[in-house]
Amino acid sequence: MRGPWTYGAAVLAVVAGVWVTAPVWSQPPVRFVRPDQGPVVPTPGPRELRGPAPAPVRYAYRPACDDGAETCKHWVLVSTRGERWWLPYAFGSGPLTLSRDGTRAAYWHPKQHRYVVVDLLKGTTTPLPVKTGEPPEPGRGGQEPMFSPDGRRLLVADDRDDDTGEVAPGITMIVDVAGGGVRRLPRGERALGWTDRGPALVNVKPSGRFPGHVTSGSYVVRSADGDVVSRAELPGHLATTAVPSPAGDTLATVATESTPGGPVPRGVVLTDARRERPARTVVPRLPAGWRVRAILRWESEDALLTETRGPHGEVACHLLSPADGTMTPLRLDAPSPIVVGTLR
Repeated sequence: MRGPWTYGAAVLAVVAGVWVTAPVWSQPPVRFVRPDQGPVVPTPGPRELRGPAPAPVRYAYRPACDDGAETCKHWVLVSTRGERWWLPYAFGSGPLTLSRDGTRAAYWHPKQHRYVVVDLLKGTTTPLPVKTGEPPEPGRGGQEPMFSPDGRRLLVADDRDDDTGEVAPGITMIVDVAGGGVRRLPRGERALGWTDRGPALVNVKPSGRFPGHVTSGSYVVRSADGDVVSRAELPGHLATTAVPSPAGDTLATVATESTPGGPVPRGVVLTDARRERPARTVVPRLPAGWRVRAILRWESEDALLTETRGPHGEVACHLLSPADGTMTPLRLDAPSPIVVGTLR
């Protein structure tokens, strides 16, 4: 007759086998400490950034805590050396963006009622020359500020919550951070991102050209001065959430399929703006249960920076190759949402 110790040993063997064969990214790595290493020293928490930062910022995130501490109220900035800071009045309930080189941050300042730009390496704060209303809560559809690739200009929109609780789109503006000049763009144009030629925007309207589609999007690339460089008409469901490539000729959109359980991501659709139609769908090479949740930006014409989710809510970032769907993981230790600065 088998005793309880026999069954206990069998259960332990099964558990050990599952733990060994589970995907590496399905859970955080286990750390073992030898007796000669002494006690584990906790990592210092984020502190207020006063003065210049000693290194550029790699990424920022909203902390997943709610104990009333200052570090739970603000965006947390993580440097390329691993230091963590928070900026005064850069609250996690509002938008924040980083320049591509990680040396500038922009956020809405609730006391000044406008966006401010912080030069992180100089420790200086510059209020933008235009005031805006308080932006909508995160996830409500408001337009996030966007730095140009060289960090010299910023796209901002005066979006506000209307009386019905919906987001009322405002005018998008190109602000010269250094010179202070402001160029207001036509009402109705929503920013998708920056290209090498200038900002890319879309104006969604009822469809009269694409059969089977309720809306269409007028996709336009403008110069830094606001002049039209190119224009195209695209199906509305592809244009509204698309992210333009550096050249501006290719748009990437997360493809979803409607199911009884809700929308299911199926890959990334690449749309040729010159031919005004989808070119192909890229299937990311991810483990079972993982999916691309959002496209953060194009790193180059050959790589897209994506936010991915695991089967148990894990958050990660990968570089997606549009050529073959290869996914290269990036080490970003943070909850969602993530704002990325420099990847160097």
